Amino acid sequence: MDFRLDYTEDQEQFAREVRAWLEENVPEGLEPIKDVKKMSMEQWEKRREFTRALGKKGWLYPRYPTEYGGGGLGIDAHFVLIEELAKYDFSLPPLYDMGILCAPAILACGTEEQKKHHLPPMFRGEVLTWQLFTEPEAGTDAANQQTNALRYVKEGDHFVVNGQKIFVGSYPSKPEQFYLLTRSDLDAPRHQNLTSFVIPADLPGITVQPLDLFILSAFPATTGPTGANIEGVKHTVFFDDVKVPESCMIGKEGEGWTVTTATLDVEHGGGFGGATGNWVLEGFFEQCRNNPAVLKRLRENPQLVECVIDIYTIAQIQRLWGLRNASGVGGFYAGPQLALFLKISGTRIAPQMAKVLGPQIFADEGPWNMENSLFEIGQRCAVALAPGGTPESYKINISRALAMGR
Repeated sequence: MDFRLDYTEDQEQFAREVRAWLEENVPEGLEPIKDVKKMSMEQWEKRREFTRALGKKGWLYPRYPTEYGGGGLGIDAHFVLIEELAKYDFSLPPLYDMGILCAPAILACGTEEQKKHHLPPMFRGEVLTWQLFTEPEAGTDAANQQTNALRYVKEGDHFVVNGQKIFVGSYPSKPEQFYLLTRSDLDAPRHQNLTSFVIPADLPGITVQPLDLFILSAFPATTGPTGANIEGVKHTVFFDDVKVPESCMIGKEGEGWTVTTATLDVEHGGGFGGATGNWVLEGFFEQCRNNPAVLKRLRENPQLVECVIDIYTIAQIQRLWGLRNASGVGGFYAGPQLALFLKISGTRIAPQMAKVLGPQIFADEGPWNMENSLFEIGQRCAVALAPGGTPESYKINISRALAMGR
């Protein structure tokens, strides 16, 4: 069966433009990254430089309006851009930046003044953002912001913030701003007691502490062309009488859930699905084709061929669903459907790859290392189902999109 996808004439013309620009603008010495925790600050700075170059070109946020610094591209051009960047081991964004989740909220719920203030520096790559939603008592249920985790007292035109956010941010550098969901009213009904802010990350009273975890991210995040845009290290952020100006509020007071919904729609798969390839699986097939040790295992254990066929089938379902979503024909359920499939299939793929490739799949360095730690990272992160939304949250989104009960 032929699963190839060739460019149209117009797409090929734009692809040539992208290739020429990349040849001129990819910083010299920029290395491919799979394990973000092995990325040096020098390499991070090179990626930050490239991020700004993409922003200046309008390609960092290619489908957003040009009036705010976006590229104003259509779906076809966006698809080509992502595919061509992937050939250089880049994704969009090239490093960890939750502006991709903050920008939709500002565009949907912010005032015109806020859009002009916040969006251009984000779209130009001048400002990096961390998203602060999760608390000790508010994970998948983002609306469950707790009084003892985050509470507000208003002083004139400021909100005074106290509380704690967990599983925040990335490695190795801090951002310029936080996208913050809070409980702003202790008496209002659920979903009407929340307020959202975009605030400077260096306000007095903010403390950021590392929260080092075994995993780097969830399996779907590891399957892109680079590991430089996944978390690597999470943090806890403490707020101790932090004064937040009312001008930082996105939307109106008490309408934080509306703002959050614009973010969750993208985070749970409602936005462009990215590159249609899966680098973990493509690397696996390459090993099956060309690694003498793996070929020997397949010849001596023909039952393992069934694992390869199963993984190939999963890879093509993912790719074709990604193309469907990119074309905008999947309906409101399509994004969370693909996101759910990626997470669940990761738990199925990981042990099958281990059977086929052997124990060296678990090596992250040394002579047994395969594909620059790609498979070790995939194995480790396949067990992580919570980051970016749990499977249960995706099922709820799908049922709502299909007008079905929970």
